[in-house]
Amino acid sequence: MSRRLRECPAFGLSPLAVAIPPVETDGPGPAEVFYWEKTIGVLALIVIIGCDLKGRSVISRCRRHKMGCHLRYWAGFILSLLVVSCLFRCSTKNLLGIEKVGAIFVNSDPAGADIIVDQALTGKKTPDTITDLPVGEHVVSVNLSGFVVSPDSTLVTVSEDRTDTVEFVLLEADKGSLGVTSNVVGATICIDNQPTQQVTPHVYFNSVPTGTHIISVFKEGHSNQNPAKEIVTITTRDTAKADFILDPAAVGKEKGNITPDFDLQDDYGFRHRFYAYRGFVTMIFFWATDCPGCMDEMPYLQQIYTDYSPDTLLIFGINYGGDFGQEGLDVIRRVRNDEGIEFELLLGVGTGVRDDYEVTVTPVTVILDRDGTIYSRNVGFVDWYSPGKFRQDLDELFGK
Repeated sequence: MSRRLRECPAFGLSPLAVAIPPVETDGPGPAEVFYWEKTIGVLALIVIIGCDLKGRSVISRCRRHKMGCHLRYWAGFILSLLVVSCLFRCSTKNLLGIEKVGAIFVNSDPAGADIIVDQALTGKKTPDTITDLPVGEHVVSVNLSGFVVSPDSTLVTVSEDRTDTVEFVLLEADKGSLGVTSNVVGATICIDNQPTQQVTPHVYFNSVPTGTHIISVFKEGHSNQNPAKEIVTITTRDTAKADFILDPAAVGKEKGNITPDFDLQDDYGFRHRFYAYRGFVTMIFFWATDCPGCMDEMPYLQQIYTDYSPDTLLIFGINYGGDFGQEGLDVIRRVRNDEGIEFELLLGVGTGVRDDYEVTVTPVTVILDRDGTIYSRNVGFVDWYSPGKFRQDLDELFGK
């Protein structure tokens, strides 16, 4: 019997197993060949061997039995086809004995990971192509010191003369992955109220520290539908996701308008991008030390901040000097210490924020909803201790 027939796993369960020593196949296992193909293949082999042993061909038998001749002829022809088909399917080598091979392109982010195929190092690093792989299933993984791989491994079925692609994400041991999407293109992504250099849609961060984070997005000329921020928990190996919807909105000073953005420094040296705080109820307070109404209102605002800060109220006090003259960070620090101010005090001198917000006198107070739109605006002193419109506005925004 030919070596080719013996390689076919379809005959591994035949009654001739005693006569034919088992040969380890380099192709798909018996489970990949249909049961009926195995059975018919075995029968075909028995017929062929039987004819050889008895020394009689199908033609000689047909001379005595003309009707049976045709039946046996066609039966032999069909059985032969089945045998040939089985030979093609049950081996990773073609009829010339040349092994069928394919390739796998392996990539990772970041690059430089060792490529492992079937639990063996290949000596190559990502991104690279592993060639001359026998057709069939292979387990592919990568490894890079100090990183966790996601997914752990991938099962790839290699096909002849084809290159499959496998992608891996490498996460630092104390880092996770975050995916952010939005309905508009070009929204800036913010993590923990800090704008990143990335914009939507569908941006993935693969090195976000594990733990809880505040995620939001903003775009010029747009407000945010609620929820305007998402609280996500980042864990190693998992990808947290946040999705946002933005609507076109006009910039102005009327209720329902969005305010202009600003990027100002506080008295601690940190900068604050206002749009990065979408999702919070916010107050903007324009003030100066030579404005009696401003200084009278400071203790009231601190009390408001204390009352509503558990509900995530944010207050930004933007400082200008008398008649919008020069006041520096030293003045702001003194006011913070004297008045016991805990909310953000920002330096507005030398910026265009005053003109952007159309502020001509102080104090000016603007309350904004979580979506970034104006809820109310007031020019002049506000007695926050007394029940009135602005306390009522805050109660409505916080659902009290």
